[in-house]
Amino acid sequence: MNKIKKHPDFYRMASKFGLIMGLAVSAVHFIFYLLEDRISSSFAASILTLIVVIIIVSKATLSYRKILGGYISYWHAFGYGVVIFMFAGIAGAIYSYIFNSIDPDYVYRQLEALKQQMLNSSLMEITDNVELMRETIEKTISDQKEALNYQMQHPFRSILSATFWNTFLGALFCFISSAFLRKNRREIINES
Repeated sequence: MNKIKKHPDFYRMASKFGLIMGLAVSAVHFIFYLLEDRISSSFAASILTLIVVIIIVSKATLSYRKILGGYISYWHAFGYGVVIFMFAGIAGAIYSYIFNSIDPDYVYRQLEALKQQMLNSSLMEITDNVELMRETIEKTISDQKEALNYQMQHPFRSILSATFWNTFLGALFCFISSAFLRKNRREIINES
């Protein structure tokens, strides 16, 4: 089995596209924040974020594949994508830290709105034990607020954690995207 050799530009390109992705996702978040329509637009923000991620990872992998001579294996594309997500996670975590320093109450307002949305949902009408459901919702929101307080007191840990989880979710994403973006040498020979 031949070991895959990385191009000298592997990390430079991955960091560039990771930074672009981190900034683009942060920009989507900030635009929706400025619109002041936080809860009802969260679905739209999520869809737009997913579209941005798909476009950037695809463009980055196709650009890297071109530099490699028009081919890239599944695992090479996977590794490249994961490194992009790692750099995007670092950029996004730094943005989150700065954003939460500027408007520390934003996340708490989001949690309160979510709590009200859950308490007013139709699930509350069909449950047998409304009080237990209400207590569970209150406890969950309270635990989230405690976790956020801890993160604000330990920003470096928070950045590391966010980078780890972004990289992990990026790996899950790249398991799928690499199947579409790979192109083996024998596929190029067969096309000739």
